[in-house]
Amino acid sequence: MTLAHRPELSRRSFVKTMTVAGVSMAVFGITGCSPSSSSDAGSFKPGTYTANSQGKFGPVHVEATFSEDALISLSVTDHEETKFISDAAIERVPASIVEHQALDVDAVTGATLTSMAIMAAATDCVKQAGGKKLGGSYEKPAPSTAVEDIEADVVIVGAGGSGTVAALTAARLGAKKVVVLEKSCTIGGNALVSGGYLEYVNAPDELREEMTDSYAAELAGELEQAASVMPAEDLAKLQSDYDAWKASGSTKVFDSIYLHALQYKLQGEGEYAEMLKTAENIADLDEWLVSEGFQFKELCGIVGYSWPRWASPVEGVCGQGYFMFYQDAIEKNDYPVEIHLNTPANELIIEDGAVVGAQATGPDGTTYRVRGEKGVILATGGFSGNPDMLREYNTMWPFKEGVDIPTTNAYGHTGDGITMGLAAGGTVALMDTQMPFPFADCKNSTDETTVGDDVDCVIVNKEGKRFMDEVKDRYTMTQHIMEQTDQQMFMISDADTCRVNGDVNRYGHSLQSLIDQGQLYRADTIEELGEQIGCGGAALKETVERYNEIARAGEDPDFGRTTFSEESPIENPPFYASPRTWAMHITVGGLNVDIHDGYRVLDESGAPIPGLRAIGETIVGSCGIGVQGEGFAVAKSLFEGEGA
Repeated sequence: MTLAHRPELSRRSFVKTMTVAGVSMAVFGITGCSPSSSSDAGSFKPGTYTANSQGKFGPVHVEATFSEDALISLSVTDHEETKFISDAAIERVPASIVEHQALDVDAVTGATLTSMAIMAAATDCVKQAGGKKLGGSYEKPAPSTAVEDIEADVVIVGAGGSGTVAALTAARLGAKKVVVLEKSCTIGGNALVSGGYLEYVNAPDELREEMTDSYAAELAGELEQAASVMPAEDLAKLQSDYDAWKASGSTKVFDSIYLHALQYKLQGEGEYAEMLKTAENIADLDEWLVSEGFQFKELCGIVGYSWPRWASPVEGVCGQGYFMFYQDAIEKNDYPVEIHLNTPANELIIEDGAVVGAQATGPDGTTYRVRGEKGVILATGGFSGNPDMLREYNTMWPFKEGVDIPTTNAYGHTGDGITMGLAAGGTVALMDTQMPFPFADCKNSTDETTVGDDVDCVIVNKEGKRFMDEVKDRYTMTQHIMEQTDQQMFMISDADTCRVNGDVNRYGHSLQSLIDQGQLYRADTIEELGEQIGCGGAALKETVERYNEIARAGEDPDFGRTTFSEESPIENPPFYASPRTWAMHITVGGLNVDIHDGYRVLDESGAPIPGLRAIGETIVGSCGIGVQGEGFAVAKSLFEGEGA
């Protein structure tokens, strides 16, 4: 191995680079030897102290033990931060504080809020122990000037959903060495902060919802439009799938990859042929996952996509279950995958007009020049986390100058792959098609604090009035939200539609903590809930009663909603109000590629750039957890037939 960092110290053996510069290699445990305290630090009252400070989702609790003159140990004892993203900070920041006897150590890139919460809580413990500061000091080392060369079969830039699947699949199919360069402190990307929902067209009946009258009516309307957007051959296949479903006597919701593609086309997601390729890729991935023992939860509809074909992993929360599975698969099979964390790629290596590798910078400043025999796959995500780039291409949204553009995205989604692809001669399209998420938290812009079903809920503004079809597309819903007071709304749910599990929401966050932080309201009556959210009990009661009448009838003369279920009426206490707003979520634009020829990046003439491929939100028209299917497909195009 060519890297200077010792891989055995990282959380997983195939993750090669550490994420906190300057931390001694010998002290990645929570306890360790401490340097002598300086004279101005004062003495401590020996003992163990606890404190907490606000992280991204709730208080981060720490426990600190002191001798008379030093901090002996520091650990995080409880938190609600996102797994994977917070792991590095929780492991390494306490160790760094203990080693250096300093509170101003480096935050972990990609987990800054968690890092700062640990430091703040540790500071509180120092004060409780009678000290003003710790006795050591920390100075970040000067950046390394070293340059290292690495050879691989393929270089993948980005370890999110598409990049990680591409790496695993390439190794499974025979690649001798796969190198992944990741900007953040963890694998997973946006999948870790999403709902984790993947389309599962061929799910067994036991995971499907019942075929209600409203679903049947929606399907009938779509089938009437099918002939105008589908090739006759595919229309015949869709009809054959539908006939087989009817003949089976199933009472569960019908689905087909051809219906999947048709619905996406009708919703404006892209051209039918592209949508069918997407559906096929995802179905192939689903089949492999299930064959390897991966388990999905029951299917449901999600925000903006009400047809119930979406499933999330049984294990973990959000999209974490996929990466638990991928990590285990790489380790169990000893696949030759090296993932270099906190090592952003910044330039493609081009020789004689072909892309042959990528250059990246490690956390200590070391420059890595990584060459791939089969070239480079860009999988860096989109640019929803880059306000300047959003404004540059925006033609859709009334972004205010000088005001932050909120985003649901994890750290690092700033368009790096698109920028590198353009520099290599690639082209882009649809860069102004920027999809917000209309159900984001008002405080931290995430979905993870949601209480309420994405489909079976009623949405009201701050005045307690309904103002839109709750299952419309995300663009339309966002437009309506932007027109409301403070651009805010509330998801109103009840015991049947809240999707809580005991004392936590569907993502594992404490309901009481959400209530304490003003991110959730709960009451035994609708009137009381209305008073809590500030619109008044009478106003909210009138709205909910009207909505319940509509939901029972299955027809919405007020806003045209067509999708309802037996649980849609909001009538069984306790009742919940989850404050929501919009945040930038997905950038649909990106590099132009040939999806039918291994996702090769295209130049201005429409010809492929030798050695350069791109997948995921880096390319035009691609988004969501489903990009994992592209990682599966691109690796097959490169390595199928070379291994087991």
